[in-house]
Amino acid sequence: MPSLPPMDSRQPPIGDGDWTATFGRRYTLTHFDDVLTINKERAVHWSTRSPVVARWREAYGWLAHATNVPTDGSLGACHVDAVPLVRGRRRQDVAACLPVVKAAIDGLVDVGVWPDDTPEFVLSLRFWPQQTGPDSGLRLVITEAI
Repeated sequence: MPSLPPMDSRQPPIGDGDWTATFGRRYTLTHFDDVLTINKERAVHWSTRSPVVARWREAYGWLAHATNVPTDGSLGACHVDAVPLVRGRRRQDVAACLPVVKAAIDGLVDVGVWPDDTPEFVLSLRFWPQQTGPDSGLRLVITEAI
């Protein structure tokens, strides 16, 4: 098995905490809808998947406006936490919600929260275990790094 390359001394160590010591603004965006999981995405044709992805992109664009997330490019680089919301007693793998997380982040780019979703603007993406509730959906927590 190959070993990991040595860590560059200019990079902070990977640990429990975030790579930045100070945080700026924080926004929580929650959308309730059927979550397109990786397994569901792989099982359907792209033409079936496309309108679902478009719906999630549009929803998070509207959520950005509704929750006063800056859409003028003034938000700095951020950490993004994804929390899948699962209805009832269903179980879901931690990162199974990746397709809708990607669509949500793309929707935020579409409305101008960031110019792009490259590492220059989205520093990290962290997946949390599911939270059980009455409805399925996704909660994104966007934390600006200062």
